[in-house]
Amino acid sequence: MEGRNLVGNQGIYKVQEFLGQGSFGKVAKCTKLGSPEMYAIKIITNVQEGKEEFESMKLIQVLDPDENHLMKMYECFSFQNVICLVYEILEESLVDFLIKNECKATPLTYVRAIAQQMFQALKALKSIGVVHCDIKLDNIMFADKNSLKFKLIDFGLAVESKELPIGTKIQATPFRAPEVILGLPLDESIDMWALGVNLATVYRGNFAFPDDYDYETIRAMVQIFGLPEEELLSTGLYTQDYFTWDSDERGQACVGILVSPSAAP
Repeated sequence: MEGRNLVGNQGIYKVQEFLGQGSFGKVAKCTKLGSPEMYAIKIITNVQEGKEEFESMKLIQVLDPDENHLMKMYECFSFQNVICLVYEILEESLVDFLIKNECKATPLTYVRAIAQQMFQALKALKSIGVVHCDIKLDNIMFADKNSLKFKLIDFGLAVESKELPIGTKIQATPFRAPEVILGLPLDESIDMWALGVNLATVYRGNFAFPDDYDYETIRAMVQIFGLPEEELLSTGLYTQDYFTWDSDERGQACVGILVSPSAAP
């Protein structure tokens, strides 16, 4: 497909090279005929998923993408049974940065710049009642490495906060908020949790929490922060998957024991 033309609504794009691919399809680096500008076009083979991502991007169209450090989308079009989303071209993701850096600890100047700009991004999303739902190293990218400019990308899972479903396993495992794991009511704070874990990961050079199973993530959280409050655990849809009820010295029921790993999901 390299060298082929994609006919959009605002012009014709020529595929120069592919930058990456996933279950959704591919991302191509493209030029626009008659323009020196470069674009990143996400080519989504599942038409329905492509339409859903476009609808998610429409949720944030009222926000200034540069002022709020959000990826800029130029257009969406259908071409030969695929959906093409045209985005601004960025540099590398934080996960690629860490790999090139051999997963060494990152200087605080980088961590501080990422934090300040992503806080602004989340503040902007909260102002319009939108939750990203998938903040991870892959989805924070350098816009300009020299000036330490970053942008939040991939709004394919973004939803309005009022529509966040309880009990849905969203977010990547090592960045998944405890409310999501335990099946508690959700709001925009799950994005803040995920961002905090991303910042810790960048600073350390490796994951702050285990990335294989939710059980190991919850166990690590308990070791660091202690047990969640009983009133929270008592309302979680999945509390029983990770904790058992015990009796205190007065014979009253209390929660405080993690289930065995073999019994956890």
